[in-house]
Amino acid sequence: MPTLFIYILQASCAMTLFYLLYISCFKKETFYRYNRIVLLSAFIFSAALPLLPLPALRWTQKPTESASPVNVYFSDNAHASTQTTTTAIVSHWWDPLTQHAATILVTVYTAVVVLLLLLHMLQLLKIRQLVRAGNVYTRNNIRYVQLPGITAPFSFLRTIFFDPNAHAHTELQHVLKHEEAHVQQYHSADMLLSAFYCCICWINPFAWRCKRALQLNLEFLADEAVIQTTDAPDAYQYSLLKIGLAGSRVTIVNHFSKSFIKNRILMMNKTQSPRLRTWRYLLLLPVLALAAGLLAATAPSSAKNDAGSKYLATEKDQLYGVVTRLTTDEDFAVMKKVLLKKGITLHIPTLKRNENGEITDIEFKLTAERWSMKETSGNPFDTYFFYCFPKEGGIGAFPVKSCPQQLLDLALAESNGAVKGITTDSTFLNRFPGGESAYRKTFAKNVRYPRASQQNKAAGVVMLQYKIQPNGTINDIEVLQTPDKALGDEVKRVTGLLPTFAADPSGKTVTVSLRISFMLDNGAGGYIKGPDADNADVIVMGFLPKSISFIQPLALSFFDDPSSPC
Repeated sequence: MPTLFIYILQASCAMTLFYLLYISCFKKETFYRYNRIVLLSAFIFSAALPLLPLPALRWTQKPTESASPVNVYFSDNAHASTQTTTTAIVSHWWDPLTQHAATILVTVYTAVVVLLLLLHMLQLLKIRQLVRAGNVYTRNNIRYVQLPGITAPFSFLRTIFFDPNAHAHTELQHVLKHEEAHVQQYHSADMLLSAFYCCICWINPFAWRCKRALQLNLEFLADEAVIQTTDAPDAYQYSLLKIGLAGSRVTIVNHFSKSFIKNRILMMNKTQSPRLRTWRYLLLLPVLALAAGLLAATAPSSAKNDAGSKYLATEKDQLYGVVTRLTTDEDFAVMKKVLLKKGITLHIPTLKRNENGEITDIEFKLTAERWSMKETSGNPFDTYFFYCFPKEGGIGAFPVKSCPQQLLDLALAESNGAVKGITTDSTFLNRFPGGESAYRKTFAKNVRYPRASQQNKAAGVVMLQYKIQPNGTINDIEVLQTPDKALGDEVKRVTGLLPTFAADPSGKTVTVSLRISFMLDNGAGGYIKGPDADNADVIVMGFLPKSISFIQPLALSFFDDPSSPC
């Protein structure tokens, strides 16, 4: 989900909580200044809380001890003529829309935001024009603009607009005192803040309702200020009723005769709330805590660095790491401490560097209770990727599919882009004819488990890399690692059958990494497979020669789905 939509969702949830608190506890109270604080807090905190680095809440499930529930089978060449299921690639007119749905939604949402902001800018320009068109004088640091024919008096910032000929003397005094209260209490700042918030979060209805509640409360505050300074509150209320509501109004200013007259008169005649009820405003604190909890619950779970080491990351309680030519001795010391806390011992018997401090030769060993692994590299040094799971670990020159993106980015940056096995643009499937579904079906329709590999009980992960040129053509198909040459050749053959991708408007070349896991059913309820076999893009299941396999569309497989049990 795009970051913008996540922010809007979180801000909307927080705003809803604040507004419901106001409606249920404070709306009928006469503590207008406290209510102003509550309503302003709704705008400020709902906008700011999603931007704070709150830790994401995650609920993890204990993995069950069971065999891998692989249910995707592929025929081998010996039975391809009789057992193959033909899969047709169907395209629809709405496919381009679904492929770019996120971009379209973001564009539409941003367009509405820009339109609303432009409308408010036009209102500000209109106010500026009114200042130039009227008779202006200043008193007590407040600017008064006399505008004959203005439909209703209003104020904005430190300027009051009114028609001196439209009201009797007493009514005019009430109008000016009311608007002066707006100016002296800086109510225009509240209006600008709420208006800007509603432009950004226009899709949230509670934002608009909270803005309206804030406007009404500001009127209560101005009315209260006038009542406290006049000897005739009844006359002031009659002035409210006599001033008409005709004509269009600017929505970011304070109107003397806004359409809240009935509510304003009722609140002016209401008995003051007991001071003991002010304890209710302490409810703002648990609402803040609840909002923070909701934001943490909706925050996307991401990989995090362990103990400050940029070369280690934990994702879903699984540890990943990378060693580049720029990894320092201090970095290795931190890695040893972190790994030791997890029951893993790191030993580096050999480590050589050049005059620039870059690694040229290293022997890297990891040992845990159930597994151990090591890797040796001479000059030139190759980047190491490793992972440490509860029951297995792995290390090599290529990352596993589930390796966190931050480690991939680090490896690319510190190796000058020379690392292989990394997809440089995760959106490349949007350019494939028919989208991701068609990409899957292409492999489902063509991949075969070579008969010779089955007879030799060859199984494991084939890692392949190819490049998509700016015009959409594929080249530089390279098998990076394979447990058996026949398996690597088969994956390379199918990759060469891929149709041309759509051209890239940015003109960049995309490197794509593909992992296909070949597994063999041993006929005894188990599988013959390689390390990290369940985290491949495509899982190909075969049987020992005595069994006959069949093929199903890859749409039923666990293609590129980290939540899959495979």
